[in-house]
Amino acid sequence: MVTDRKRSRTAPGTGLARKISRLPLWLGNLLFFGLLILVVLGYFLWQAGQVRNSFYRHTMEHSQLLAQITRLNLDNALAADRAVKQAARTFMLNSARFIDYLAAVEPFTESELTSLALESGLCGATIAAPRQQVSGPPGWLEECGLSPARRRELKGVSFMHLPQSHIFVLSYPRREGPGTIYIGFEARHLETLQQQVGVEHLLKTLNQVPGIAYVRLQKTAAGRPDGSLRERQTRQGLVIESRLPLKDRVLIAGFNSDFLVARERTLWRDFFVFASILAALGLLASILLYRLQLFHLLKVRKYEQHLARERENAMLGRATAALAHEIRNPLNAISIGLQRLEIEECGLGEEYRPLLTAMRNAVGRADAIVNDLRRFSRPFNPRCEALAVDLLVKDILALYRMRAEACGIRVEFFDRRPAGGRKALPADPNLLAQVLENLCKNAVEAQPGGGFLKVEIELEGPELVIRMENGGLELPAGEVEKIIAPWFTTKTRGTGLGLALAERIIRAHRGRFQLSSPAPGILRQEIRLPRRPPEPETRQAST
Repeated sequence: MVTDRKRSRTAPGTGLARKISRLPLWLGNLLFFGLLILVVLGYFLWQAGQVRNSFYRHTMEHSQLLAQITRLNLDNALAADRAVKQAARTFMLNSARFIDYLAAVEPFTESELTSLALESGLCGATIAAPRQQVSGPPGWLEECGLSPARRRELKGVSFMHLPQSHIFVLSYPRREGPGTIYIGFEARHLETLQQQVGVEHLLKTLNQVPGIAYVRLQKTAAGRPDGSLRERQTRQGLVIESRLPLKDRVLIAGFNSDFLVARERTLWRDFFVFASILAALGLLASILLYRLQLFHLLKVRKYEQHLARERENAMLGRATAALAHEIRNPLNAISIGLQRLEIEECGLGEEYRPLLTAMRNAVGRADAIVNDLRRFSRPFNPRCEALAVDLLVKDILALYRMRAEACGIRVEFFDRRPAGGRKALPADPNLLAQVLENLCKNAVEAQPGGGFLKVEIELEGPELVIRMENGGLELPAGEVEKIIAPWFTTKTRGTGLGLALAERIIRAHRGRFQLSSPAPGILRQEIRLPRRPPEPETRQAST
């Protein structure tokens, strides 16, 4: 069991989870958005691959379609060529037979043979006999490039195409007499028809189709084409080329990849825009989380400080309560003894009376210190009631006005609340009066050589602020907060518990006590109290 527990504690998943849990929130957020950007990048790469594969598939389909169209056109061109030549041969053969028949009835003269050839749609006719040759028009065979030597090579019924002269020539051995008949027929119109249905015209038309860079036929080189696609960089840009076998030739077709390039650019542009937005959102969220984490840590730290202060106050309260109890008994005994001596002072000399008075005053001061300790050790439970704060402040100032004027201290009071906002404040009048009296007393004692005391009441949001300013501050501005600490005092006499007690009373009212120094030698004290009673906390306490 022990080994199993050790293994479970040292499991790699647990260690990784601990390491991840220790990461700051902002760093985890950055890692999350970075992973999200990688996922988006993978998706865009996959989409770009899909676009490329789709383009290649369509390109292959188009190239196969072009191959089928070209193959069909080749077949049609060959069939048209055979049909054209067969029709021309049949027509010329029939014309030769007719001329042979007429020549057997009566020999032709050149003019008669010329007229017959032109009327029959022939470009020329020649009757070559062993002793005589008649041509119409004269010399047309030589103009076509058919020399006597070449004519002797023709055997039987021969049909040939002379592309240089654009003429079909037929040699026909006579049946009605000796010799050979040569007939010429104009081939320009038939050649035009062959070109229109031929492969060259088709390739020229396909090369003008948008999206096709080039289409051409070439003879089969070494090795058979595999029908795959390859990329080529040309002057027109990136071209996807396909090679497909086509009978004894190879069909080479190049397709413009402008759509593919534009689509890929759009995808990458969208990716960078989307990634930039994600990065900005991740950075902004990380900054917000970082600030939130700092605020949370600061709040936790303040709560820990508050808890530590409460624990310290609790320990200090228990200690002071015990000390006050132990000191009060000897003080009571000393006070009773002094009272006894004062009653029986007839037996004492005049030189002992000042001593008794000094001892009596010392016992009074010690009793006041014990009372402060007892008050500091007690918890404060304010009994809130509707309190007119302005009247309470005026009453406290009236108690110290004569003493302040005797010391040359100018006392001022301002109620800066609007007429509609001068409502009663839920507070404990006795505790709040104790706080104000302590602050006024400190202000008067801090200025024995004269000065000022200004008190203001105003509203700030949901809080009522009692602001007091006076001179006589002997601390730097950065050390003003130390005055609230227990046992801290700048007087020659005193326990240093006055402001600590005031701060505890204000916190018991769910308020805040703040100290600052707006100018050198001036102390500003602000009491911020909520204008409404703490109902939710009272309900929670009651439940």
